[in-house]
Amino acid sequence: MGNIIKSLGLVLLGALIMGIFMMKMIPTMMVHELKSPYGVDETIKVISANAKKQGWNVKNVVDMQKSMQKKLNKEIPATKIMKLGQGKYAYALVQHDETRFVSAMMPHSIAVFEKSDGSTYISSMNMGLMGKLFGGETERIMGKVQADDDEILKFLMQ
Repeated sequence: MGNIIKSLGLVLLGALIMGIFMMKMIPTMMVHELKSPYGVDETIKVISANAKKQGWNVKNVVDMQKSMQKKLNKEIPATKIMKLGQGKYAYALVQHDETRFVSAMMPHSIAVFEKSDGSTYISSMNMGLMGKLFGGETERIMGKVQADDDEILKFLMQ
């Protein structure tokens, strides 16, 4: 009986340690954050050019800094959200009832922002990991989105 209780305690301790580990790791796994060698506007230009080379369109760039100032009279560092679209991937996901729910993540967003030290960063959802969570056709298409993202953002990984 004592061995069973000891074993159960060790299993629960292992599960607790794994849970804490996952809570710490999931945010960095789900969203990539990379430092840019350029300022915010130049980073947006490079991402836009790279996206175009990969067949993506920049649908919109939302200036959160201006929006916060205008709507809330609050100051934040430069923060812009790029909205990118890729028609063939979007169509592949929205044409079927089983995958249309993924449209909640469209268009694809890349944030370009300045931190308090003056450095520019980007953040982007880990679409490959998101696809793996859903499996099937969603995984296949999101894997392609991630591959394009990797090419678009390659200049940040050097």
